[in-house]
Amino acid sequence: MTNANQISAGTAVLDIAIVMGASAALFAAEVWARDAGYITLGEDSKGVIAVLGGMFIALALLFARGQSLRDLGFKRPKRWWTVPFWMVGIFGAYVVAQALAPVLVSSFIDLPEPDLTRHNNLYQNLPAALLMAAILPFTASIPEEIIYRGFLMNRLSNIFGVGVIGTILTILIQGMIFGSVHFQWGLGGMIVTTIMGMIWGLGY
Repeated sequence: MTNANQISAGTAVLDIAIVMGASAALFAAEVWARDAGYITLGEDSKGVIAVLGGMFIALALLFARGQSLRDLGFKRPKRWWTVPFWMVGIFGAYVVAQALAPVLVSSFIDLPEPDLTRHNNLYQNLPAALLMAAILPFTASIPEEIIYRGFLMNRLSNIFGVGVIGTILTILIQGMIFGSVHFQWGLGGMIVTTIMGMIWGLGY
């Protein structure tokens, strides 16, 4: 995270409230439009409008505050040769956490399986799976990283600072917010995505 173009803690709180509130409103509007029959796309596309809308609002606020994409982490790494090691390390941590997190959490609470029924149309459907793999980076993965690891962590660091305690709070809180927006996956999915968010936040 960069210290350039810092904003006040109050402004950071306001920006977070705007992006999260607008995303929630867009999701509610989408649900209403689906129920009313105005949107007929499959269930696996639910939430895309909220994610994309949230990303564009976050970027608009970023530029309105005199910041740039560099403040979200879009900048050249200091040492290019370390990039492959970071990629392998983060991916390895992700795979391990995906396998171990449910087991560890289940030791303390009865963790239900993530509810992924809205993706049932992908089961044994190669064309649908390939299509999903092609569009997912642009409708979920990249926008979510811009919102949660870029914008949200930047704003949280303005609130808590960039010291050790501030960084820990930033990683934990963005992970919990990231997990909570995956409520469609049920409690199990929310817990797992919270842990994933923390891992990606630590990598960021």
